[in-house]
Order: sequence, then structure tokens, then C-alpha cells
Amino acid sequence: MSSVKDFVLEIGTEPLPARFVAPALEQLLDKTRAALDEARLGYAGARSLGTFRRLAVCVCGVEQKSSALAREVQGPPARLLKDASGRFTPQAEGFARKQGVSPEELETVATAKGEFLLARVCVPGESALKILARVMPQVIASLEFPKSLEWEATRFRFGRPIRTLTAIYGKAVVPFTLAGVRSGKTVPVLSAGGRRPVTLASGLEYCDKLRDHLVYADPEERRQVLVKRLEAAAKQAGGRLDLEGGLLEETVFMTEHPVPVVGHFQDRFLRLPAPLLKMVLKKQLKFFPVLGARGLAPFFVGVRDGASENQAQVREGYERVLTARLSDAAFFLERDQKTKLESKRLLLGRVTYQNRLGSLEDKSVRVTFLAEWMCSQLRRLDFPLNETSTSDIAALAYADLVCETVKEFPELQGLMGGHYARHDGLDERVALGLEEFYFPLTARSPIPTTLEGAVASLAGKLDSLAGNFAVGNAPTGSADPFALRRQAAGALRIVLEKQMPLDMEAAVNAALTQLRQRLELSPEAQGKVVAQVRDFIWGRAQTLFEEQGYRSDEIRSVREGGLRHLPNAFLRLAAVHAVRRDPEFEHLAAVFKRAANILKQAAQKGEPAPASGPERASLREAAELELFDAIERVDGQVAEHLAAGRYEEGLREVVTLKPKLDAFFEKVMVMAEDASLRRQRLALLSRLVLLIERMADLSEIQGGSGLDI
Repeated sequence: MSSVKDFVLEIGTEPLPARFVAPALEQLLDKTRAALDEARLGYAGARSLGTFRRLAVCVCGVEQKSSALAREVQGPPARLLKDASGRFTPQAEGFARKQGVSPEELETVATAKGEFLLARVCVPGESALKILARVMPQVIASLEFPKSLEWEATRFRFGRPIRTLTAIYGKAVVPFTLAGVRSGKTVPVLSAGGRRPVTLASGLEYCDKLRDHLVYADPEERRQVLVKRLEAAAKQAGGRLDLEGGLLEETVFMTEHPVPVVGHFQDRFLRLPAPLLKMVLKKQLKFFPVLGARGLAPFFVGVRDGASENQAQVREGYERVLTARLSDAAFFLERDQKTKLESKRLLLGRVTYQNRLGSLEDKSVRVTFLAEWMCSQLRRLDFPLNETSTSDIAALAYADLVCETVKEFPELQGLMGGHYARHDGLDERVALGLEEFYFPLTARSPIPTTLEGAVASLAGKLDSLAGNFAVGNAPTGSADPFALRRQAAGALRIVLEKQMPLDMEAAVNAALTQLRQRLELSPEAQGKVVAQVRDFIWGRAQTLFEEQGYRSDEIRSVREGGLRHLPNAFLRLAAVHAVRRDPEFEHLAAVFKRAANILKQAAQKGEPAPASGPERASLREAAELELFDAIERVDGQVAEHLAAGRYEEGLREVVTLKPKLDAFFEKVMVMAEDASLRRQRLALLSRLVLLIERMADLSEIQGGSGLDI
């Protein structure tokens, strides 16, 4: 008889949302492995399987018994083993009883804290059936879902009601009851007469038996079958499938036996905007659009679940539903196009953005002001920008939110604004800016294409951040109803990728100025909100930079003033990251920290460094004169590099000061008794610190060991 057997568990449920399935299968596999490891039950391997109706885990080569465990347990002090009469004390007897040994078996062990009683405990192995019956209900109960339900008397919670439990070890049922359902050897399958149970002789049959009854339990196998059949269906329609987005993955987890069905719709619907047509097909009906040589073709591929029977009737049903949905979309579009986008803006006053922040019209006015303010700031820096187009984009950005199509399909906000702008004959820069106003939609998706669109989008994001922080809507934990984390990350990407020399901190302050009267903000309160938003945005910047491979101490070194010119802050960060590989850099950072500490301590004693800087004629020692001359030389070279944006070269120039700095700290006493000389030496260190701080605060840099230098 083999010493190992296979184990299979299936949780049969009412249909789960497709998005629940993959995370649940990952949890089920991880938690099963962890439970078996903790129980010391050996196995060869495990994998998860499942569909939207069943979550399963198959474990192969499971030992019939867990391994025994020998352990030593330390108890009370050894002096408590026996009393004066030679009897075991109550403490010793209680300790022995708790560990399952007799008092005579207790030993003593010497430790640094003295001698203590010791029990050598042997935990025998346990049968696999007992272990599985005990741990698998716990594993099932520990699975987490975005939303869960209660449906039976024990108030057990799960993603959807559990209807069957299959648990087989070898050929034996693993017995347990959960949520009113008893485990067994049957699995539900689909048949011509509906769902019916099929009995498994052993866990080895699981995948093959289900496949024989039109269920592909393995998600990867199901994906391969689906893709192959979709490609054949698209070829039949004379085109190729539009597989953008997550519809393919969603379909994998909302079918058990996917069967594509090719359908057709009327050519007149091709006049609908492509995003609207795709939204109806993909989001509403879960159909795959078919692409021809010139874009969308009047075909689609739907996917049914089950046997390939009555395809004509299924196709007819799909086409009938799609025609109704597209007719509704065409009706909404026609109504929306009867009035211009500018006139729709007047309706925004009826829509509340946030109780204390007012209506969408109020937000539109604020965003337009902020966009124009940013244009004025960028104009001073000769940043090429069409200010009229930027203002128009900001003014019309929210107008499509009152359109019928966007009410019906909220995901099309922005996209429909661009369509209506083109229909109204507005400039293409305005139309594209409206279309991309909410970009970037994800961490890696594109930002707005044009500078005008980028500035307007940035104004919308900064207004949302400033306003929501001002009324106490800052994100907490996982709660972020206004998507402020995403908006902050988007704002950072726009400024960085468009290389905008914009003071983001000042922009937030300008946004709050528009809210000062409405929210009755005092100057102090406004300054506090600006600081909160600045810290929040910088927190997202730190995450962004860390994802690109920069170390946390490097990021901290450029934080001061980082949002006042983010592109330069990124150049400074890249410089620190590159130059820290120089063997002399770590020493320079240590010297910087030493100099900064001396200046700080002197200031605390009422001796701040003179603002006028050091005077060469007032210095005496050769080492300090040489350092003065070296700083004078390097200062000019650094200034040239920084003016050209060459921060790495500037920082490397500073590294060349190392020999002069070594000699200075070896031969010169900064805090000299002569007050005049002491002030000059402090001024010399202050000039050094200010020179380096133009690039980075090197006191934040840690040594190679990870400890402070």
C-alpha cells in the first residue's frame, strides 16, 4: 500500500463575481500549504483550480500521518520540584500534568537565570484524515472576499453561499460540516437537464471527470481553450478581436466551458463614437469587438457557458439585446448633440461636488482660475503654452458630466467631452485636452498628450487635493472616496513627464485661496492645509521614486523644496544616486553632517554663522585658507553646472573638496577662543553647507551598512 495519497477539496458555491475568483484561489492555495506545514503533514505539491462556481485545491503525495515532534518545555524554577518532605510540589505536578508527562520524568536545566524544570515532550504523529478534517474548515473560513454574505443559521460568511463541499483523501471522504453543508465525494456538473452531482471515486479523477462533463477546472487550460476558440471565431467574422482591457481574464473566470458565438449588428451603429460602442460591447454585455482593416467591424463575439447547442437561438438573443442597447446609446448621443458643450456647463450648478466645496460649477470656476494662474507662472519661465486653449479645457472639463451618455456610462467621462467638442467645431487641442482630462487613469497609463491638456488636468487634480484636505477628507487607511492618492500620483507624473518648472506647493496655496471665503480659512489654517497636502504629495513621490530603484535616504536628501521644482528635484535625486558610488562620497556626507551639526550647536548657543559669509583676510591657518580658495573655485563651477541642469557634475565637483576638508578638520579648531575668528570659521562651514544643499541634504544619507554616517 502506498504511503502517500492525493487530496482534493472543492467548495461549490452559487456564482461568484469573476473578480473574486483568482484572489480566492491564490488564498486557498497559500492557506492550505500553510495549514499542512503547521500540522507537520508532508506532501509533494499543491495547486489551486476553480471557476466562478467552484474553488478547489489539489494536493498530491500527502503523507498518511504527520511527523512526530519532540520538544523541550521549560517550566518553573528547579527549587520547586520537591518540598522539604521530598514530595513533588503542586507547581511541579501542575507543570508535568499540563505537558502530559509524569513528575518523575521532569529534569532540570541550567540557564543564565538559574536552574529550571524541563519537560521533554513527544507529540506523536496524527492521521492525515484527522488533520484534514480539522484544518480545512478553518482554511475555508479564513478566505477573504471584497464582499461576503450570510445565508444560513450559523451566520457563516463567504463570498457567495456554499452549496456543496467535496473533500477526498485517497478514496476516503474527509468528514466535516461547514455552513450547514456536509462534505462528500460528489461534485456538481452541468448537464442537459440542469446541474447534477457526479461521484468521484478518488481525488485523482477530479480534473478528468469534470472535463468529461464540460467543466475546465484548470484556469490556465480554460484560458488556452478560450483564446483558441476566440481566434477561430474572429477568423470566421473576417477580422481580429479587440482584446484590450481585462475582458479576456474576466471571461476566463465567468465561464466553465467557454463557447464563442459570432454575432452581427447594423452598420448604422458604427457611426457611434468608438469608445461608446466598445463600452456597450465590452462593459455592458461582455462581448468582444471585432476589428477590421479600418477599425471596428459590425461583428462581435459573445461567449456562452456550456454545450455548443442551439447556437442560432443564442446568437439571435445576443443580437437582439445588443441592438436594444446600441439604440439607447444612439438616442442619448443624439439628445446630447442637440446642445453645445458650453451650454451644458450652465447645468453644473445643479450637481453637488461635495457639500462644503459646492457644486460642479463652483469646482469648474476654481479649476479654470487655477489653470490660468499656472499659465501665468509658466509664462514667466518662457514655457510654451497656448493659454486660451488651456483655459477653455479647464472651463469645459466637467460639462460632459451632465450629458445623458455619461450618466448612462460614467466610465466615458472626458472621452465624451472630447467627442462633443469636436462635434461643436472646437479646436482639436481643446477636444483632445477634454478627452484626456482625467489622464493618467492608472499608474502606468499615458498622461495628457498636449501641454495645454496637461496643465488643465493638473489644475483639476490639485483643486481636488486642496479642497478635500481643507474639509477633512484626507485618505485614511483603505478609504479614499475621492481617489486622492491616484490624483496625487497623476499630478506628479504630469509635472515630471512634461518637465514643468512649476511650484506645486504655491499652486496648492493658490487653489486654497479660492476656497478661503467659502470655508472661512484663516491664514494659519490655510498654511496648515498647504503643509498637509505637500506632505501627502511628497509621500506619493517617494513611492514613485522607490519604484524606480532610488533609496529612501536618497529621496529624503532632496525633499527640501522638492515640490517647488520637481523636475530639478528628480535630477538632484539621480545625481545623488549616481555619485554615491564614488568611494569619496560617503566621507563627504559624513563631513557635511559634521559641519551641519557644528553650525546647529553654535546657533543654539546664540552664535549663528554670519550671513555675509567668510572673509579670506580674517582667516589665519593655511588649511582654512586652502579650503576657502577651493570652495571659491568649486562654487563657480557648481553654479555653471546647475544652471545647465548638470546636477551630477555639480555634485562631483563638491566631492573634489575632500582633501581640503580632511586637512581643515584635522588642523583647525572651529570653535576657537577668539570670537572674531570663530565667526569666520563658522561662516566658512556655512558656505560649504549652503553650497552642498543646493543639490542635496547629505545629512540624510546613510552609510553602506544602512546606519547613519
